[in-house]
Amino acid sequence: MSVRCPAIAADELHAPDPAARLVAAQRLKGRARDRLRRQAAAGWPALSPGAANAWLVLVTTKPPAWRDPLMRWPEEGPTLGGPHPGFFYPDPLGFWTEIRRWIVALVPAPASPPPGGWGLPEQLAVSALVGGLASPEALCPVLGTCRPRCVLFLDEAAWAAGEITLVGHTVAHHIPDPHRANQVYEGFWGRTGDGVVVGKSPQHPAAHRLYGPGAMQGFLRAAPSAG
Repeated sequence: MSVRCPAIAADELHAPDPAARLVAAQRLKGRARDRLRRQAAAGWPALSPGAANAWLVLVTTKPPAWRDPLMRWPEEGPTLGGPHPGFFYPDPLGFWTEIRRWIVALVPAPASPPPGGWGLPEQLAVSALVGGLASPEALCPVLGTCRPRCVLFLDEAAWAAGEITLVGHTVAHHIPDPHRANQVYEGFWGRTGDGVVVGKSPQHPAAHRLYGPGAMQGFLRAAPSAG
């Protein structure tokens, strides 16, 4: 994933360790923080909550069927130093609840917790979800801005549209459908040439009734170290 898209400066924001990214973002104040947020917002897809320096990026082509007609979506650009409010959107399908579970499984705890501690808010503050991906051009600005260390495609179409090249051996994972005998879903983990961990999920989070939570957690926790 040798991204050649324009990227924001300040290397501390893109450290290999997710906690270091969070601390660097929280140290930004005033005009410097506002400037980087504006820069990150340029080309950022709609309905895509996340941090401008996300360590983890989740990618999907699925339309936002989780939109509640009575609940306004928080039209806030990418954050720096805190979780995007979109991650807490109260959708009736349980999509965002599942996304939060996945983020907890994928973003590792640091060896030395930051001053504010380490938990779900901090993990969300270094994560992003890109929705409605239709081409590499739509994903490129996010990857160039965030420089993530882990990218997970949530559906086959997103993986195909991302056009990511993996090197070496990929590890396949299979999870069974708890309701249908002999129905199995396949995902995998691999790496790009510059060491970014990339995966394709066996199932989409919106389809959480079609897989057992333990089986999916097994896939998520099998992700190679991305530090």
